[in-house]
Amino acid sequence: MLIPFSANYQLYTGSGSVESNCQGVLFINVGTDTVTVLGFAMAQGQQLAVPCNIGEVDRTNYNIVFANATTDQRLLVIRKNY
Repeated sequence: MLIPFSANYQLYTGSGSVESNCQGVLFINVGTDTVTVLGFAMAQGQQLAVPCNIGEVDRTNYNIVFANATTDQRLLVIRKNY
């Protein structure tokens, strides 16, 4: 049985809060600055996935913190919704 879903892509360019409201979220550091999500420091190109099972909804507000204000700050956030 196929279960349809949609993906929402959003680019963040500075420190702040990311509201999930989804059934899975993927953080990808596409900039050159180190970014911290959930206490994990992510260098350029690194990813952090927070998956959910079908029927679960992640309502977390994730705090993202970039290390240096003068560098390339870009975090791609991909949310999956059923």
